[in-house]
Amino acid sequence: MSTAKSDKNSNRDNLEGDIKEAVETDNNIRETVRCITLKAFSEGKLDFSEISKIANRVVKSAGLGAITHGRDGQDKLTNAVAGLDDALCSAAEACKLAVEEASSHVNNFSKQDLDRAINDLSELEAMFLDTLKEVAKEANEAVSGTLNDLARHGRVSGTAVGQKVTGISTLLNQQFSERLSDTVTAGVDSAAKITSNLAYAAAGFLDAFAQKMDEKSASNSSRNKSK
Repeated sequence: MSTAKSDKNSNRDNLEGDIKEAVETDNNIRETVRCITLKAFSEGKLDFSEISKIANRVVKSAGLGAITHGRDGQDKLTNAVAGLDDALCSAAEACKLAVEEASSHVNNFSKQDLDRAINDLSELEAMFLDTLKEVAKEANEAVSGTLNDLARHGRVSGTAVGQKVTGISTLLNQQFSERLSDTVTAGVDSAAKITSNLAYAAAGFLDAFAQKMDEKSASNSSRNKSK
């Protein structure tokens, strides 16, 4: 196993502990949770099922980290959930880049494939808010109350990922819907292959995002130490 692949598997295995620790001890919870979540998203392939599983683990772990902080725990949990929202925005952007690449290089990429990709993106906000509600059912009273409040606020006022997806969907339709063929992808297997390839490509773009964030964080840390 390569070192890079081993590191990725380690990131996935340590997800819960890293998120819990960030909420308990970090002063920049939102950004830290975003970075940890991005790294988990970038492993393997970025499909709806994996995003949903990881989001659930992130919220549960954030709740566990917030429990020990009393009233401050509410703010910590709110910041952690905002970090997840930010990470979902980055995931949506990575999916957009994957669609743009596929539409330019995949000969049988059709309007149907574009519609399928946009439909998957449109489910992200509902998944995010449903995850908050689901985790709230199993959490203690303080964590449950915060998560339910965040879910209600998100449904009324919208979320960052919801706004991001709306913009991306509009842009993709403007860019590609007229020039893509209306031909239906031949066979279920072919459609599934295109969907799978998009998911792996999106994970690759997201991995690049995560690496740039690491480089920026390391650069900022070096500058702070030199002062």
